[in-house]
Amino acid sequence: MKKIFNLLAITIAFTFASCNNDDTPSTLEGTNNVSIEFDASFGDDDLILGSSYTTENAEKLKISSFDYILSNFILVTDNGVEVEYPKEKGYFIISEGGGDKKKNVKVILEDIPAGTYNKVKFGIGIDQDRYKEGLAVQEDFWTKAEDYSLTWSWQAGYKFVVLEGDFTSETQTEESKFMLHIASRGTTVDLYKEVELSMETALVSNDKSPQIHIKVNANKMLDGSNKIKLSEGETIMGGDKAALIADNNKEMFSVHHVHNGSDSHH
Repeated sequence: MKKIFNLLAITIAFTFASCNNDDTPSTLEGTNNVSIEFDASFGDDDLILGSSYTTENAEKLKISSFDYILSNFILVTDNGVEVEYPKEKGYFIISEGGGDKKKNVKVILEDIPAGTYNKVKFGIGIDQDRYKEGLAVQEDFWTKAEDYSLTWSWQAGYKFVVLEGDFTSETQTEESKFMLHIASRGTTVDLYKEVELSMETALVSNDKSPQIHIKVNANKMLDGSNKIKLSEGETIMGGDKAALIADNNKEMFSVHHVHNGSDSHH
């Protein structure tokens, strides 16, 4: 009876190992798309335009816009190989919509080589190297950014992250508009930031097209490592506070979960 039990245990272990081996890099071949969806929140609550939220500083916000630019995506395999998404295709606008703006919360990275990936990297905004290439190189993206009010004049460049709405506070009981427009200023002020996130394994192959869900906590713009009070200045478009919020912006992002789907582009 003991021998039968041991044989059964070995058989189960071998079967389990064989099933697991189906997902090892040696059996992942070809290319496929990786979908990244950005789920906006404010603290522990879903971010819904027109809804009200309270910060740690007891300021109440009613948000009307939350838009930002992401760029320079890199996926990192479990053995440290970095797969850089082509720069010319790698600039995206994420928006919760509102007004005439179309809601867009998904990035599709096309033709990613097969592998097991456990990190994702990206930039918040437009890097200086890209900006210095000039308007002619990025005219199509500039036009799209204009449609989302994510540009200054060309000499000043893009707005990287925009959060707008109305607020009240203990000292300011009448509702007042606030605007956070966090960006570089041409080549003189560089607030482009990079983010690196660990995640559960995302599998890519001819028949595996994963979806990565990233939580984006807009509250971190004000309640990150740097604490910002709107009652001390409700319009922030530059200066020291913009730099502090740019650092906070890196804390907004975290991978919530990965869905290893079987959808294929082939």
